[in-house]
Amino acid sequence: MKKWLLLSCLFSIQSYAGSISTYRIYLDSEHRQQKFMVKNSNPYSERCEISFDYMSYVEGGGEVKPLSNEQKIALSAPAQKRLRYSPRQFTIKPKTTQYVAFSYQRQINDRPAEYRTYANIKCLEIYKNENEGINFSPIIVHSVPLVIRTGKPSDLQASLTFSQVKQQAKKISFRIQHQGTRSVYGDLNLVNTQGEKIKLLQKNVVIYPEMKFKDFSFNLPESTKTNMKIVFQETGGENFNQEFILPLEGEL
Repeated sequence: MKKWLLLSCLFSIQSYAGSISTYRIYLDSEHRQQKFMVKNSNPYSERCEISFDYMSYVEGGGEVKPLSNEQKIALSAPAQKRLRYSPRQFTIKPKTTQYVAFSYQRQINDRPAEYRTYANIKCLEIYKNENEGINFSPIIVHSVPLVIRTGKPSDLQASLTFSQVKQQAKKISFRIQHQGTRSVYGDLNLVNTQGEKIKLLQKNVVIYPEMKFKDFSFNLPESTKTNMKIVFQETGGENFNQEFILPLEGEL
């Protein structure tokens, strides 16, 4: 069966720290391996290793559920057993880069499902001190949400609906409700009648199934145009590119 993997960077520390070249990687049967780049802009070498963690969210997506280590291991295991990656540990010299490859491992009789884990890339700065010898600086951590989908793209569905819409003057608030068996990733844009993007409202929005909904509030730009709309555009790859539209009332 086809498998699809998504690697999405949750955050990246930029100053004097290894930074990740991309926030999202896809793998399926046609693209079975992808590489991403970790760059060391530090004047010292960095020693890095990859481990895995798990986070689950409450409804609304505002808070992370507290989980024990045993729960994290159990929830992360289904994704990890379908994943291969290399190198697992590496040292990056100053002003250089390191590529890490992620690929999936086929499982016999796999049913269509979505599995999630978080790849933590932890890096220590290494530097020499004349009095103390070799020293290690505090750990730098890049936490990368990683989602594996098994089966054909059409086997997993998701839809979004807008509700609790409040539009007053130049402000708007609304709720996006999620239904389905897969996560949704995308950007929220303000769009005119010609389909032109007037304003990027929020980039890299993620709604996991357990969140069920997310609330949003935005200031709208000064404009007299009518028939504007808010569009949630999926950015989940060629098989996951739906649009979800909220028409706006009257002049803005």
